[in-house]
Amino acid sequence: MAQLPEKAKQVRKTIMDQVLREGFAPKRAEIREKHGLTEEELDRVFKDLEAAVIIAVQKKSHAGLKRFQGEPLEEGVPEPGEIFYARGFANFKNTFKVWVEGEQKWYGECSLECCMISAMFPGKEVVVRTVCRQTKEPVELIERDGEILEASPKTLRVHIGYPVRYVPDDILGWCDYNSFFSSEEAVVEWRKSHPNIKGVTRDPRTICHFGKLLTGGSQRLHYDFQMQFPILKILWNLKKIGFTKPVPALGGLHLPDPFMMMTPHFFKEWKRQGYRNYARFSLL
Repeated sequence: MAQLPEKAKQVRKTIMDQVLREGFAPKRAEIREKHGLTEEELDRVFKDLEAAVIIAVQKKSHAGLKRFQGEPLEEGVPEPGEIFYARGFANFKNTFKVWVEGEQKWYGECSLECCMISAMFPGKEVVVRTVCRQTKEPVELIERDGEILEASPKTLRVHIGYPVRYVPDDILGWCDYNSFFSSEEAVVEWRKSHPNIKGVTRDPRTICHFGKLLTGGSQRLHYDFQMQFPILKILWNLKKIGFTKPVPALGGLHLPDPFMMMTPHFFKEWKRQGYRNYARFSLL
C-alpha cells in the first residue's frame, strides 16, 4: 500500500475546504498558484488524488456535456483538466441538490454518494432532493452523520448502471448511471429504453452501510484519509453492504454478486492508466 504524498494531502485539504465552504472546488490555476506547482507537478498530484478516490478530473471525452442523469444541465461542466468530482460532490450544478441545515449550495456526485454524503457534515442535518430518473417523481433523503433517517418514496431504489470491474474504463461516465428510481417497477420501465445497461438495484440504506464500511464515515474528512478495505468485516457483511444476490435455484440463498466485485480487469486497467494503489487493507 502506497502512502499518499504530502503535497497531495495538502492539495486535497485545499480542495475539500473550499467545497465544504462554498460548494465547488477551486480551479487548477488557483491550486497551482497556492501550492507553487508547475503544470506537470499538478498533473501528478491530480493523478494521485484520482487514484486515492478523492477527485475525478474532467477529460476531453466528457467536455461540453449537456445532460447528466438524463436531465439537462443548468450551466455545463468543467473544462478538461479541471476537477469534475470532489468525492462525493459534483463540481457542477446537477439534479442532486444537497441542503445542509436549510442551505443549498452543494451538488451530489451520484446516487451512491448521496446516500452517505451527510458524513461530510458531522452533526448536521443533510437533505438530498432530486427526481426519479424514470417517472420524475420527487425523491428526498434526510440524513445525519452518515445515516439515512428518512427516504421518500418508501419504495426508493438506488440503481448502479455498470459493474464495479468497469469503473476504471470510464470513471466519469460510471457515475452518470448510478441513479435514484422511485420503485423497482420504475427501473424495469426505464430499462425498456436502455437495454444496453444491465444494472442492479439496492436499497438506499444498504448503500449507506457500504459507504461507512469503506470510508469510515466522517473519517473521510481526515487529513490522512485513504480508502479502507477491512477484509474480514467486508466478508462478514457482504449481504448488509449489497455485495450478494439471492439465487432462486437455491431457495433464495444469498451468494456473492459478481456485478459488485473487483476482477483482474479492474486492477489491470487501473495500472494501465497510471494509477497507484492508495487503498489500505487490513483484517478488521
